[in-house]
Amino acid sequence: MTKLSAILPIKTRGRHYADNIARCDILFSSLRAFSSPALFDRFVVVVPSNELALAREYIKAWSDFPIDLVDESAHMGAFAEFSQPHQIRPWHRQQIIKLYAPALIETEFFMVFDPDVFAVQPFTIDDLILDGRALTYTQPRQREAHLWRPSAGLLRQDPYLDRTGIWWTPAILSRTLVSRLQHRLEELYQRDWIRVLLSNYMINWTEYTLYWLNAEREGLIDQYHITPPPGCRGLHVDESVWYAGKGGRNLEQWQAAQHFGPEGQGLFAVVQSNTYLPPQRVVEKLHPYFPIQLQPYQRQTNPLLRTVEIYSALARRGLSLLRQMSGR
Repeated sequence: MTKLSAILPIKTRGRHYADNIARCDILFSSLRAFSSPALFDRFVVVVPSNELALAREYIKAWSDFPIDLVDESAHMGAFAEFSQPHQIRPWHRQQIIKLYAPALIETEFFMVFDPDVFAVQPFTIDDLILDGRALTYTQPRQREAHLWRPSAGLLRQDPYLDRTGIWWTPAILSRTLVSRLQHRLEELYQRDWIRVLLSNYMINWTEYTLYWLNAEREGLIDQYHITPPPGCRGLHVDESVWYAGKGGRNLEQWQAAQHFGPEGQGLFAVVQSNTYLPPQRVVEKLHPYFPIQLQPYQRQTNPLLRTVEIYSALARRGLSLLRQMSGR
């Protein structure tokens, strides 16, 4: 039987991440309701070393899945070399972890999750891998030109903004194509790919744009990826909750029944974590469609972490302005 691996980077400390355990409870509850833990060969959960002990306790609630808990420091020692707060963007850190997946899995295809994702329709492996190719959701590149251009620049190729390309998490990636991207970065810069990406923290490269652009350059997109054929659901619903709106009205107005109902056109949806909507409000919206139980968890909201995050963002912005002024 064909199986799929999965990778899920988690942080539980910081203003974006304090409710990630609850979000993961929603994610895993939805996977149980609409699929089966047996679909996955390995479900890799990657956490910072200082959160490892707590993570061991929290993942017991998801132990029916083939969870493999990984300490990121055991595999990504390069993170320690970029020790200034502004040098490792949590956004980029999670993307590097996702691109590291080929070293942690054995299947050709793996699914990339974030804690704020959840399933909305029943699915099996045959809904995700069609004729040996990964079901893929695409959007016009022009919609996210500010992400495609930096990645293309890093790879020294044209972004082809008039075309479509792979979109955000959840996504299904090829182990082979990720490995080829790693090789390409090392070939271009003559150093290991993780340090190449870490040293380019000032630009908005992303894992998906890098992955897609390199696969396109090598002419391998159609061999490993497929958009939904007629009669098949896509990977994403056509409307997720990316912004809270005043008082969380975007969640309240989100047409859940439309996406969970028999006419729903996508398999997964997102209530983005940076909406800061309390998980309990998300549960209230979703519980008519599948059972969800949130486990108790420690909410880490140290004011110092928020200060460091704000400093990091301001430092990067200042460095970016200096680069622009110097013409670099």
